[in-house]
Amino acid sequence: MYSKDGINGKALLGKRAEDLSNLIEEQSQPIFDSLGIIVPIKSCSTLLSLFELQQASVTDLARQLDQSHQLVKQKLPKLLKLEVIQQSPDKEDKRRTLYSLTPEGLVQSKKIKEYLMLSEKLVDSISKDIGVDIFDAIDNAIKAMKERSLLDRFNNSL
Repeated sequence: MYSKDGINGKALLGKRAEDLSNLIEEQSQPIFDSLGIIVPIKSCSTLLSLFELQQASVTDLARQLDQSHQLVKQKLPKLLKLEVIQQSPDKEDKRRTLYSLTPEGLVQSKKIKEYLMLSEKLVDSISKDIGVDIFDAIDNAIKAMKERSLLDRFNNSL
């Protein structure tokens, strides 16, 4: 799959990361369907954060997930439509909207937690196949990029 100069080259790391994310989503969907999980795969962490926080604003969720405000906000309409979360005005600050799980959201959170226990074995099997702990490798890459940005690396390569 890797070609030094082509569209799948190392220089397009973001595309490859997105390809992996899309493949995980595609291959997880039949498992989710069989377990009765209706939450989009890429929104599970949002639902689990609400399970943990019980009630949260978009800013609270973004902080908890270490994601941008915009990315978190994009996921909420689908979760509202699925009726796994609900929104209410903040009684202390009318400008803020608070989100919490519905009864169905609690059921879905429990199903997702059960799946996560199983998925650790799936990730371990992939790691065994490729000879690298894939979760650690991703975490190490994120840590390295936070410690030294691509811009720093670019400027030091000139």
